[in-house]
Amino acid sequence: MVTDRHIFAGSYKTTVALYGLVPLTSLLVFLFLAALPEWMWPVRNPAHPTLPRSFPSPLPEFLLSAAFWSLSHHLRAPLYTLGSLLFPRTLVTVVFNVLYVLLAQLLRLAALAALRVRHEMAYPRPTWHDGAFRTVWWLALGWGFADAATSVAQGYEQLSLYRSVMVPVERVRDILAQSRAQAQWGTGSLTRSGSGSREYMPLSPRTEPAQGGGGSGTGAGAGGAGVTAAATEAGAVANENARRRKDPMGLEEAIRLAVDEDVEQLIHLQEREELEEVYGTPVIYIPVFVPCLQRVDSFLFSMGFTLVLAWAYLLSPLAFPPGSDPAPLYSNRPLAITFPLVCAVHLFLSLLNSPLALPRIGVHTAAYVGLLVGLGGFFTSLGLWGVLS
Repeated sequence: MVTDRHIFAGSYKTTVALYGLVPLTSLLVFLFLAALPEWMWPVRNPAHPTLPRSFPSPLPEFLLSAAFWSLSHHLRAPLYTLGSLLFPRTLVTVVFNVLYVLLAQLLRLAALAALRVRHEMAYPRPTWHDGAFRTVWWLALGWGFADAATSVAQGYEQLSLYRSVMVPVERVRDILAQSRAQAQWGTGSLTRSGSGSREYMPLSPRTEPAQGGGGSGTGAGAGGAGVTAAATEAGAVANENARRRKDPMGLEEAIRLAVDEDVEQLIHLQEREELEEVYGTPVIYIPVFVPCLQRVDSFLFSMGFTLVLAWAYLLSPLAFPPGSDPAPLYSNRPLAITFPLVCAVHLFLSLLNSPLALPRIGVHTAAYVGLLVGLGGFFTSLGLWGVLS
């Protein structure tokens, strides 16, 4: 009943405070994975570092992978535009995800080539005893950290769209009770204290306009007017509006202010509806453990995809410089198998979280499936590097 009027029951401050668990979870997962190689797989005789003292490892790996992820993220809009120009609307989402997945895997391989991982290896085959394992590990961590940080920031932006339309549950009950009481007495409007009367929606996100003459101008009158002002104090522009009401305002300025407020509310309404079409439910109704789980999934995806691709790439002659003669040990077959496989898994997860499937299966199901796939890929990659043997 409340959401039908584009008003949502709940405290915005509480919702934002609970969402603070998401960046905290991301940070803890990152710190755990960063310390895991030193705890579990220490190198007894590390190779002599070749990087300068001013830029030691793992800074190059971390920053390069984060930069490549940022590049792929910024190219999402051009890729979507390209797909919409070349393909019918029904295939745009699929084509866009295919292009983005290919771009992401190619950039992962480009990071390995840019850091010359194959040239720095001390062992003929990929193994966790080699320093290359830690190089690839930090490449994966940088990619996952950039993904998690951007997702957390986007989450806060999405929550901010609900700031002006969230009303605490207790006040919603008071307002609805007052509305029922007024309906029982046959009154359909809220009477303002002072001069005149005017109708107000009980749950309207718009604040009550200032009183004329010698009124207080704060909307804190008796009865329903006070409840309306209290219910809308979480608005994004409430403080600014209150400040402006204290000063004399001309008719033109008042009209401009009202129009600006209405346009801003309409924009936020459209953005909320677009988000709800993607998720299948309002963002504020998604339990906080789901985005926490999604951030864990993003780290697992990054670790698994990067380690698997790196293992196959380091066994390929493509990792050697031109003119060299790699031993028969090296073949392009592992890369020819793993690259399409990783792309297929990544594409499946991307489509699972796209508007084609997410509203139907739910955010919870997508997060659980992602966790299973992420754990499988992570332990598969550890097995390929000999960690589990």
